[in-house]
Amino acid sequence: MPSGLSKVAMPLLLALGVMANGAQADCLKDAEGDVICGKGSCARDSSGQVFCSAFKDGEAIRDRMGEVLCGKGQCRIDQNMQTWCSTALGGGAERNDKGLVMCLDGCEPASKTMCEQTTATR
Repeated sequence: MPSGLSKVAMPLLLALGVMANGAQADCLKDAEGDVICGKGSCARDSSGQVFCSAFKDGEAIRDRMGEVLCGKGQCRIDQNMQTWCSTALGGGAERNDKGLVMCLDGCEPASKTMCEQTTATR
């Protein structure tokens, strides 16, 4: 029979594991010192501008040219240096052994139009 501590600790550990999995809303400071936030993760481009995914649990990723592109889910860069993201909100993406990006519910190209730049307020 589990102890009282186990009854509390196990659900807490499971909840922490779920929260640690996947992207979260994010904020970053840009080159001008403004704090920029988004529904998904954020990234800085080569000039220090911050862009965030406009989708909850979406990803912002810096491509080979230093531009930030965004997606609805996780994003990865393939063997041809193209950036692909899961079409599923918060969906996973990873490169396979051949360098192809494989995504939950299929992949779509990452896009600047899927990014947002919301200045944080007090």
